[in-house]
Amino acid sequence: MATNFGLRSNTLRGPLLRSVASSLRAPTMTSVRHHSHPRQEHFVANEFGLLSNYVPAPWSKRSLPLSREGLSSTKTDIVEALREVFSLATMKWYLSGWKGAEFAQQAEELYGLMNEAFAKGDLKSLNTICFPNMYANLKNEIKRRKVNFDWKKAASVSPPKVVQIRTGRITSDFAVGQVVVRIDQEQLVTPLTRRPAVAAGSKSAKPVHVREYIVLQRVITDQNAPWAIYGKLSVPEWDAISAQK
Repeated sequence: MATNFGLRSNTLRGPLLRSVASSLRAPTMTSVRHHSHPRQEHFVANEFGLLSNYVPAPWSKRSLPLSREGLSSTKTDIVEALREVFSLATMKWYLSGWKGAEFAQQAEELYGLMNEAFAKGDLKSLNTICFPNMYANLKNEIKRRKVNFDWKKAASVSPPKVVQIRTGRITSDFAVGQVVVRIDQEQLVTPLTRRPAVAAGSKSAKPVHVREYIVLQRVITDQNAPWAIYGKLSVPEWDAISAQK
């Protein structure tokens, strides 16, 4: 859903990956913001900031390797690639069986649930799906708009894809993980109205091509912590839909 509510502007072993949608349907998601362990409660109640806004560009979109820009970006690419490898290993260590392709599908499902809740003005569901700052942005947008909407995914333009994995250790026994997933869809967004004629005409609404990079986060040292949507990254210029037309 192309709305400006994104992020603009980081040796317990093996909980199995749970469906993020299943986490949504749990009675509450208090394990994201509160924790029974007194040493961890303070950290879980706060957001940790974006661990990285780096998204690797495909080789066809990069500068020539021997150019000044190419040499500079190559250094960055090497550092970020090492961070990616370390983070992936850390993620798999804590979350036994974690697979990027499977996670991307589940992330897309949670993204759809978020858009449905946002369209309807369902604050209760949004508070379950999103982290506090993301929820606050969505809530403010809902207050400012004139009507609610009906949101539907029309089709996948390309499969969802994990484009970044980062982990961060807050204390010796407390770590978080962030995963960025690229969403590429055609979506139907129709204003809701009480007039039957307009509601009937919503079937002929034209799908809109939407591409977004969503950031999901969870405490990876707590096997009961669910994933939630932390925010969004700006779509890189080289991947913008307008740049490809």
